[in-house]
Amino acid sequence: MTRITDELVIRGNHIKNRIVMAPMVTFSFHGDDRSYYGKQHIEHYTKRAKGGAGLIILQATGVFGAVDSTGMWSADDVAALKQIVSNCHKYGTTVMIQLHCGNLDVNELSDAEIHSIQMNMKQAAIHVCEIGFNGVEYHFAHGFTLCKFLDASYNRRVDQYGGDSLNRARILTKILPEIRNNTHKSFIVGVRMGEYLPESSDGIEVARAFEKAGVDLLHISFGMQPPTNPVPEGFICSPITYSGCKIKKEVNIPVIAVNEIRTEEQVRFLIENDYVDFVAIGRGMLADPEFANHVINSEPVDTCSGCKRCFWFTDHTLCPAVKDK
Repeated sequence: MTRITDELVIRGNHIKNRIVMAPMVTFSFHGDDRSYYGKQHIEHYTKRAKGGAGLIILQATGVFGAVDSTGMWSADDVAALKQIVSNCHKYGTTVMIQLHCGNLDVNELSDAEIHSIQMNMKQAAIHVCEIGFNGVEYHFAHGFTLCKFLDASYNRRVDQYGGDSLNRARILTKILPEIRNNTHKSFIVGVRMGEYLPESSDGIEVARAFEKAGVDLLHISFGMQPPTNPVPEGFICSPITYSGCKIKKEVNIPVIAVNEIRTEEQVRFLIENDYVDFVAIGRGMLADPEFANHVINSEPVDTCSGCKRCFWFTDHTLCPAVKDK
């Protein structure tokens, strides 16, 4: 039986336990001066590393501007990101960053525009490696640009980026060798994606294509729309979480499950029954920075209230869990 405190090694990175902080944009945070990242972000991620997370995946960060060090890749932003990495590593936490490519219509992109996206995807990964992160996670989920490439019902391209699963994944797989050649050998490349693209069989094909291309880690959320399929009797998590369990059966690389995992019971259920390799905690870790330590030690968790509209999307100071402290 796998335990939540069992270490898992990916490309030489010793991830100390099976609890992941999911990537979540902190919309009401502000950077220092004109930068995007700043002291609030540093304190935010440091608390979760101190709180015991084995792996932290920083929030979605746009790749655009990586080539010329503008946007979210300015000198001040890089300085803040370096501090986040340093602080997380002090607590033995492996730390990655999620990279996203906006919300474009992939059917309207020219070859030159796709090439520009790829150059920024590659350069962002190189920057991330130079900053000291252990890896990147490309955001192929939730209906954004990269997700639209993957979804067979959305992607109507008739060139090398449309058609079968290999072509639909090509925007990353084509540049992956260049990323490997410009980063160190222990640098993790992960993908966040959904199972239904639009059918389960499509997601399985894409997951296998990513694995064959050399992707190290899959983080299964949802694609264009969240699944509503029923879960098996006795499965105590959501249909999105179950998607991760299904993909786990189809690949040999580690898989992260996510979505509304907020209790020790759910974490132990998923890991101890070998449904997946990791569980990613979202709002539960916003509500309780010590979530991982509390679960590991079977201590009470400051449970997320499950507000209909999470205040972290508008003003985190209004979150019930924050206001009570």
